[in-house]
Amino acid sequence: MKKFAPLLLAALLSAPAMANEGAVFGLDYGHTKVSDSDLSGNGLGLFGGYRFSDSVAVELGYRQLFNETTRDFGTPVKIKGTALQASVLGYLPLSKDFSLFGRLGYNRLKAKASAGVASASSSDSKALFGVGAEYSFTSNVSGRFEYQKPASDTSSLLFAVKFGF
Repeated sequence: MKKFAPLLLAALLSAPAMANEGAVFGLDYGHTKVSDSDLSGNGLGLFGGYRFSDSVAVELGYRQLFNETTRDFGTPVKIKGTALQASVLGYLPLSKDFSLFGRLGYNRLKAKASAGVASASSSDSKALFGVGAEYSFTSNVSGRFEYQKPASDTSSLLFAVKFGF
């Protein structure tokens, strides 16, 4: 099997890249910043959905926005932010491999703070906006760069790898 791995990798990388129609899933990594605060951090995300055509897709995702520790009066305070997202993506293909896209959706934001044995949490629902670019490396694998606004005071820059099947 090890002898065939380089051949399989070469076949995947040389496959013609084209817009995937069908189910998709992916992983992202990004940086989120809440304006007017010191709150920012890196987080991972997971998403899945369906691409109906070259120009329309839907996605559901879960993202960790940040997981930071700050100090309040000398006490360490852990703050974690997450988002559960549902959105529609509109694609503008510029070539067979490269597209721009816009995202419009809804997300449920949750923040949890804990210090010692005390903890508090808050959640809110907000509109989700985003713009980005996607490049298809093969017919099944693409890379994505995106700017998202999960809330009016929050912004995220994301890098993602998307797989289609």
